[in-house]
Amino acid sequence: MYGWRGRIGLLVPSINTTMETEFWRIAPQGVSVHSARIAGGRHGTPEELRSMETASKKAAEEVAMVEPDVVVYGCTSGSFFEGPEWNKKICTQLSAITKAPTVTTAGAMAECLIAAGHKKVDVVTPYVELTNERLKQFLKAHGIDVLSLGTFDMLDMFDHAKIQPEEIYQKVKEITSPDAEAVFVACTQLRALEVVDMLERDLGKPVYSAVQASAWQAYLAMGVDPKISDCGSLLRSLSDADANKRAPLRRRSA
Repeated sequence: MYGWRGRIGLLVPSINTTMETEFWRIAPQGVSVHSARIAGGRHGTPEELRSMETASKKAAEEVAMVEPDVVVYGCTSGSFFEGPEWNKKICTQLSAITKAPTVTTAGAMAECLIAAGHKKVDVVTPYVELTNERLKQFLKAHGIDVLSLGTFDMLDMFDHAKIQPEEIYQKVKEITSPDAEAVFVACTQLRALEVVDMLERDLGKPVYSAVQASAWQAYLAMGVDPKISDCGSLLRSLSDADANKRAPLRRRSA
């Protein structure tokens, strides 16, 4: 059976064309990715983002059939928009359906920054002003201040995938502030994974992406070292001895 080392149940917005490709790109031997789509979310309105919480339950029922070792709710704004408690509620609901630990992209964003001890960060997003403010509030609730935020200011979430990696690179370079300890590129529809390594070398500080952070927490939950060396320091850290000693969130019974 494929996935003999670990199976990831990936829940993505129905319009997302980036996250599945990037998850498969970095999946090591023995790890499989099984996707289900969450209806809605194209326009990124508050109503659509809230409705995705309900729609995700249906997607979770479908992906539960492959008995995943971890489930990833792969929408950044859909998991931070209503705050930390909303994010926890999503995890609890989806874990109850799938019988597997659930990782949300917003939760992974906060967790990777906290784990590295970052208190001051810069952020790049494709979002409109309201969503950006909610993102700042979410990070603030976790003790993290956003010093500088650069945005492509696009409401249509399908179009987020049309932003080229080189445009993301330039936007990060433009908005990075000297006092920021790290940079986070939000949204699982942005192709940031291709440039995080380059940005870290050029900026001399950690750079994280939404897909990268989600994968990092998923592999931690499974207790699998994927040996990823070219997608930023966060994923390389999974090969550290200390990372391998961390207990998984909860493994499915054999």
